[in-house]
Amino acid sequence: MSIRVRQNAPNSLLFTATAEGHELPLAMPQPQGEGPDPHDYFDTALGGCKAMTLMVYSQRKGLPLESVGVEVVRDASEERKGVYRLTAKLTLNGELSDAQIDELLAVAEKCPVHKLMTAVDVQVSTVVVRPA
Repeated sequence: MSIRVRQNAPNSLLFTATAEGHELPLAMPQPQGEGPDPHDYFDTALGGCKAMTLMVYSQRKGLPLESVGVEVVRDASEERKGVYRLTAKLTLNGELSDAQIDELLAVAEKCPVHKLMTAVDVQVSTVVVRPA
């Protein structure tokens, strides 16, 4: 799979990313742009993965989880020092026991994107492709 990013107009800071046939706006954060910016999508990937992982898990296990809300709170105050903090706040709706909530919390800590962000050696290569 690949994601394509194209500039909307020459000399513009507005871009469009295309992923799986869906277009996503991409810009600089305020005051230079309107956002969402690349950091927003990074953080969104974590929240979305946790929400979907919990719903799939609870459906497979027959847990009474009716819906999930995730708020991802970013603290990028030390990003230039190599520390980027994200806190995922889960809202679990349904008649869940304390044991089931603990079980779902443990599952949320193991969602694929969480693992990708914290436990995997991600290697990025950048190459230049000349226009045809």
